[in-house]
Amino acid sequence: MTSDAAPSNTAGAVTDLVPLLPDELAALLAEAGEPPYRGRQVFAWVHARRATSIDAMTDLPKALRAWLGTRCLVSRIEPVEVLSSADGTRKLLFDDGAGGLYNSVIMPSPDRVTLCISSQVGCRMACGFCLTGCMRFRRNLTAAEIAGQVLAAARILDAEGAVPEPAHREAERIRSGSQERGAGRSERSWNLRDATVGVPATPEPPGGARRSGTGAGPAPGGPQPGRTRPAHVSNVVFMGMGEPLDNFDEVVRAVRLITHREGLRVAPRRTTVSTVGLLPEMRRFLEAGTGASLALSLCATTDEVRSRVVPASRRYPLDAVVDALRGMPLPHGHSYTIEYQLIPGVGASVEDARRLSRMLSLFPNKVNLIPFNPWPGAPFREPTPAEVEAFRAVLAEKHHRVTVRWSRGRDIGAACGQLGGGERRGPEGGETR
Repeated sequence: MTSDAAPSNTAGAVTDLVPLLPDELAALLAEAGEPPYRGRQVFAWVHARRATSIDAMTDLPKALRAWLGTRCLVSRIEPVEVLSSADGTRKLLFDDGAGGLYNSVIMPSPDRVTLCISSQVGCRMACGFCLTGCMRFRRNLTAAEIAGQVLAAARILDAEGAVPEPAHREAERIRSGSQERGAGRSERSWNLRDATVGVPATPEPPGGARRSGTGAGPAPGGPQPGRTRPAHVSNVVFMGMGEPLDNFDEVVRAVRLITHREGLRVAPRRTTVSTVGLLPEMRRFLEAGTGASLALSLCATTDEVRSRVVPASRRYPLDAVVDALRGMPLPHGHSYTIEYQLIPGVGASVEDARRLSRMLSLFPNKVNLIPFNPWPGAPFREPTPAEVEAFRAVLAEKHHRVTVRWSRGRDIGAACGQLGGGERRGPEGGETR
């Protein structure tokens, strides 16, 4: 099946409307003698208006709703649990139907809401720095389950409406803007802005989430000033559980669903698919023409070290990766995002930074430095602020676009590398809903 093929359906089986694109819905509805525009209409009901039943599609003719009701359904996934961080991040846990869990993470900020979603339950890549990589692979998620995570988050945000901006975020936004204007500093400055989720970063790496009574302003959720932040998912990153390009067809279909102008309308350029570097699939993804951005996850600057931590990388040495990135055509105005995991003893030295700089000079890119987030039993430690700054400074001196991304939601196991299918309970500091 190609990435553009509609999900197969056997005679007499019930068809799920969620993974179907408008032209596929139009072809389905043509069997009922309906004009092509009905496909767009049904698609908008499912994805833009979040209908969870055919009966809810009230501007469809009653006869058409009855016809659909005998042949189709609108699948719906809802989190079995929501963990809330003190920093406003929320981790949604979904049941995979076979005893496992997969996760999404809602990360609100003053000017956007970013949703990190999963593409698999477990992962075959076995990356040593990632908790998901230590799980056994269970299965691929379907396009309906992948897009369903966005729909589930959208329903949560729909119910809340516009969200007041926390006071400390407002203060940081104003301070950050003043620093940028007064000192001419750009997003390269690691202590100003988080490039992935647009959050003004804290001036020091978080040892835990903010709580009220620390002098940092009220914790998210209490009475706030008048400024509000978006109440819809504006950015989607495929950086949750699983290797997205190892589930290629379903992920490409999900990207098309999420970015469609008649549906959720997440801009393609605000949709990012991350990979450990599966080169054939990277080429196929760019050729698919979704307009979404590609991010490459790296943790080391030598093949010897990288292959120990990321076994899947043995098939694609760094020289081959760099050559591929140089040769693959990107959509106009796009660059690759390099998600570089800073892991002491693996690839966090000044010499590693120099080697990375030489690689970065060969293709268009921006760099997110991600300090390793520890999890129980992890074989690595978190880098110190001094180690992070020393690495960042080398790249900044060479004029690379570099940002340090201190992860959010660490107190609920929602930070980068911490997602995994575990027990349904809230870690200390998080609330379970």
